[in-house]
Amino acid sequence: MSYEINWNSNYVSFDYFGEVTPEDIVESNKEVYGDERFDDLRWELVSFDKADSVSFEPKQVRIIAYMDEAAAISNPRITVAFIGHTKILEAVEAAYETSRAQQCWAILHFESQEEALAHIEDSKGCSPSR
Repeated sequence: MSYEINWNSNYVSFDYFGEVTPEDIVESNKEVYGDERFDDLRWELVSFDKADSVSFEPKQVRIIAYMDEAAAISNPRITVAFIGHTKILEAVEAAYETSRAQQCWAILHFESQEEALAHIEDSKGCSPSR
C-alpha cells in the first residue's frame, strides 16, 4: 500500500508515495468512495509529491475513470485539487485524459497542500461552481 488517506470535515486527501501501482489508486478510490463520509465531501486533495513512480496501463486508467464517473453521480459537488507539478502527476493526468472518460468534477492545481487548504478555507469549504 503506497498511499495514505486523511479525512477532514469537507475534504479528503490522497497522499501517494514510493512505488505507486494502479491497484493502489483503485483501492484508495474504493476506500473513499465506499465510505459514508464521501457524500458530505466537497474536495479531494491528490498528491503524488512523494511518489517515486506510478505504473499503469490504459485498461486500469479506464477503470479508475469509470469509478470516478460513478462516484460523481453520488456526489457531483466535489472539486479535485491536484497538489504540485511533478512529472508523475503529469503522466497520471495524461493517461486519464486518454481514457476518454467524461470529466465529472472540476479540477484545480495548487503548488502545495498549504495553498490548497488556504483556498478551501477562503471559499468556506465549498467547491467552485461549474
